[in-house]
Order: sequence, then structure tokens, then C-alpha cells
Amino acid sequence: MGRMKIEKGKRKKSKKPKDVNKPKRATSAYFFYMASCRDQAKKAGKNVSKVAEFTKECSEKWKNLSSSQRKPFDEKAAKDKARYEKEMAEYKGKSSGDPDKPKRPPTSYFLFLADFRKNYVPKDKSEQNSAHKIILKEAGEKWRDMTLEEKKHYVKRSEEEVKKYKAAIADYKKKSSGAVTEWIDKFLSLSFLTSSFFFFFFFFSFL
Repeated sequence: MGRMKIEKGKRKKSKKPKDVNKPKRATSAYFFYMASCRDQAKKAGKNVSKVAEFTKECSEKWKNLSSSQRKPFDEKAAKDKARYEKEMAEYKGKSSGDPDKPKRPPTSYFLFLADFRKNYVPKDKSEQNSAHKIILKEAGEKWRDMTLEEKKHYVKRSEEEVKKYKAAIADYKKKSSGAVTEWIDKFLSLSFLTSSFFFFFFFFSFL
């Protein structure tokens, strides 16, 4: 009998179970436009079986759109982003915190990343599926290659956001301390009334 060769099968990495309660990621303006392209193609009776060609065609159209033509898709994206941030805050339990507390200001890089994400156009379908990772990678590389002069715009915007945040947090702390002082005054007043009541109660009990 020939010696049987036993092949060791590769162990498959167990995938982390998907959290069905986790909010759906925000859709970019580009993907809203792609959905619009598909709907228009279906209404026109066009065959979109060749996905790569169709995606490429729509991407070229997207690149040539004017700012006014992009506006409805940008507005949808902004609305969906607000929805996502709100749902994520609730999902992470942040909603139990103080909703009036000002958010920390974005750094110059994150302001750049927001613009980069807005203008990003996937090359093909494979990039659409991993757009988030690709955006972070390409944005990071571009940011590192930018000169100080090119970054200046974002640095200035970040400094302005920091100023706004400092003013907002100072106002927030002032209001918070005022509320705490008011609560302490009420508590002390209540404690005084309670202690006075018991004092007179016991005093007259022994008469």
C-alpha cells in the first residue's frame, strides 16, 4: 500500500459575529449618485450586467459634474452622516452623557480627511467594497506628502475650531457650575429645614 499523504487543512479564522444593532455607515455623496445612476438606467431599460463598465461610465460623469449638480447628493450625504453620528452616539451609550457638552474640535488632518472622503471616487467595484480602508490609506499618504503651505488651509481652519471650542466649553462650564451651585443651595436649604423639623419634634416630645 502506498503511503497516504495527509494534507493539513488551513485553519479558517473565525469571523467575529456581526452586530446587527450597530448603525449602518454613512453613505457618501458619490454612492448616492451611483444609486441614482442605477435607478435611471433601470427606468430607461438599460442592461447593467457589465458592472465594471457601468461603474466606470458613472464615475466619469461624476468627475465632470458641477458643484450645483453635486449639491443634492452632497446634501443627502450630510444628512446621512448626521443620522449615523446620532445613531452611533446612542449605540455607544454616549447619549447617557451630557448632550449639551461641546464636541472636541477636529484636527487639521481630520478636516483634510473629510474633504478627501467627499471627493474620493472608487476606480472599480472592488474599491467600492473596501472604500473606507482605501480612503484612510490614500488620505494618509497624500497628507504626508503635502507641503506646509498646502496644509496651511486646514491648520488655520483647525485653529478657528479650537477657538470656538474654547469659548463654547468655557460657557458650558460656567452654566454647569451655576447649576451645581443652585443644586447645593437647594440641598443645604432642605437639610436645614429637615434638621430644624427633627429638632423641634424631639424638643416638644420631652415637654
